Amino acid sequence: MIRRGLLALGVGVPLIALLTVLALVFRGVILSPEAPRPGGTYAEGVVGQLGSLNPLFGEATAGSNDLDALLFEPLVRVLPTGVVQGRLASRWEVSPDGRSYTFMLRPDARWSDGTPVTAEDVVFTVRTVQDPQFPGALLNQSWKDIIATAVDAGHVRFALPGHNAGFMANLELLDVVPAHLLAGKTMVELASASPNLNPVGTGPFRMVANLGDRIQLERNPFSWRRPWLDSLVIRSFPSQAAALDALDRGQIDGLANLTPSGAAQERTNTQVAVMSSATYQYAELLFNLKSDEPYFQDVRVRQAIAKAIDRTAIIRDVLGGQAVPADSPIPRSITWAYDSAAQQPPYDATAAAKLLDDAGWTMVNGIRTKGTTSLSFGLTVSSDVPPYERVAEKVASQLSQVGIVAEVRPVTTASLIHDYLNPRTFDMTLTAFDNGPDPDVYSFWHSSQAHPGGFNFAGMKKNVFIDGDLEDGRNTLDLTARAKAYATFQEDFAKEIPAVFVYSPRYVMAVNRRIHGARLDSAIEPEERYAYISDWYREVGR
Repeated sequence: MIRRGLLALGVGVPLIALLTVLALVFRGVILSPEAPRPGGTYAEGVVGQLGSLNPLFGEATAGSNDLDALLFEPLVRVLPTGVVQGRLASRWEVSPDGRSYTFMLRPDARWSDGTPVTAEDVVFTVRTVQDPQFPGALLNQSWKDIIATAVDAGHVRFALPGHNAGFMANLELLDVVPAHLLAGKTMVELASASPNLNPVGTGPFRMVANLGDRIQLERNPFSWRRPWLDSLVIRSFPSQAAALDALDRGQIDGLANLTPSGAAQERTNTQVAVMSSATYQYAELLFNLKSDEPYFQDVRVRQAIAKAIDRTAIIRDVLGGQAVPADSPIPRSITWAYDSAAQQPPYDATAAAKLLDDAGWTMVNGIRTKGTTSLSFGLTVSSDVPPYERVAEKVASQLSQVGIVAEVRPVTTASLIHDYLNPRTFDMTLTAFDNGPDPDVYSFWHSSQAHPGGFNFAGMKKNVFIDGDLEDGRNTLDLTARAKAYATFQEDFAKEIPAVFVYSPRYVMAVNRRIHGARLDSAIEPEERYAYISDWYREVGR
């Protein structure tokens, strides 16, 4: 008995020790954080027809330009804080005079066919958008007179015609394309479908198949970034309702650019996470300041219109709360340059009426009148891009409350640009602009840009203070000095009110909770929802 007892004890001691060790191991496994594992597919829905996958010639169709961010890359990316991140560039130097930028390419940068990325690819891309036949006017103008030179295979230099502290944000718009595949082609050939059937880029994914209603991507084995996901599928849907149904059924994992109603629907879905971010976009009422326009020469009329606009009501009633008020030519999302103290006049219908009275516009049969002239004008707006026409109608309704007649005139976006903005034939127009992450608005408001072909559509006349502020803002790279210049600019702008800013939309997307690692910066462009795609994962381990 004693021997058996001792024997049992001898067996029990190591058994207890083993159980203790196993308990500690399992406890460690249970309590240890999840870790991503390679594998899995992310399926995203977009509404509308999928278009070209060419970052320079992409059509303005659903998600096509956004998807370029998965396949192609620029040299750098600018964050809302003003910080610049390298993409294809590993580092860079700026000359003391601020007019020459030299970039070193990542030594491990490869095209998705395995070919090394060189400075010649960058130079070819720049010269493509500089070609007089290049169809993108804004990109073409942005690169006018900039000289790109390949110093050697790994270094490219840009010589600027003048100071431009916003150059990095301009550079961010330029996805680099492969010279070894595209050089020697005509502009018509570059814009045709053939180079886009099997696009070769440097992004974290590469295309496997374009099946019309869906695009299949796989991890790019040559990318300097290493995503966890094996593949992506981008599916097109005829309507948001159809895409939302697929998301709710688990047939897709994500849906971006949700409308207010779509966002409200998905917030009740416990299987998805709804994420939102500020944008650099804003809608504004632009005055035509030409001398032959009788209404807007008096700043008191412009002030009265600003005070008659109830932006909070527009955001609530038209935009479903999915926006923030805009009150400055520099979006709130550029936090380091936005000046909250330099705002346009707040909503005050009583004060608006008094301003009109003081300016000699008296109320006659419910309409403001001066002599034989009624304060009645056209409000031109894009009819094919929601929700701008509805916003314009709300604006017109609000102006009517103080006796101003704004006749909403819906036109196509193409007509708005070519028939009204460029020739300056509008009275007042509701327009939407995307400022990007840099506060440089020289092109929109400097008096030198009021010429035909320039982007100062309002015809802002020479104002030595505003012009000086804009020049100071682009003449230095120091963020503190730039912030000071733009604060002064916003103060001077608020005195003139050549435009009334209405709202900045928020960007909303929904992602199934089985996808981990998805996040958005505080402010993004639509394609930047993929900025951290390399961190997304579906498979987890411990």
